[in-house]
Amino acid sequence: MSGVVAAIVFPLMRKLDPSLASYPGYEGDHSTLTAGLVASRVFFTVDVIQFICASLALGTLVLLVATGYSLNTLTRVFRVIVLCMTLALLSYHLFFFMPGLTQTLNGYWDFAAAGNTAQADVFKDQFLESHTSASRILGALALMIAINIVLAAWSLTTRAEPESKA
Repeated sequence: MSGVVAAIVFPLMRKLDPSLASYPGYEGDHSTLTAGLVASRVFFTVDVIQFICASLALGTLVLLVATGYSLNTLTRVFRVIVLCMTLALLSYHLFFFMPGLTQTLNGYWDFAAAGNTAQADVFKDQFLESHTSASRILGALALMIAINIVLAAWSLTTRAEPESKA
């Protein structure tokens, strides 16, 4: 949903054409600056929610394994594999990719606030170079979450084979 918010906020800000009093010396596009400030707050909030949900998912998986969760169906095996892949990608996104991207955005905003348009635009260009990768990561996460949901629903409709007592 954060991508949807960004898709709404950026065109809206271009249409509104704001001029920010907090950035009086910045000669660059204030609509992009404004939209980026709003969208970054949404993305950060979503990242916090994703971290909480991922922690709950991992905790649940650990609890299930500790209490004897059986991988006795192909659906269960796929669920665990896809969940682990999703958690790995989310960990990369949160702990490796986003810190650098956040640092770049902070540089953009700091130099814009100081009225150093040339240096602010260097950071803005660095961010834009990373935007495609960010979009791909978020798209992959959305796809993997959708697969997790489908597998969860599927597993609710299939019966687990009883454990043999041989």
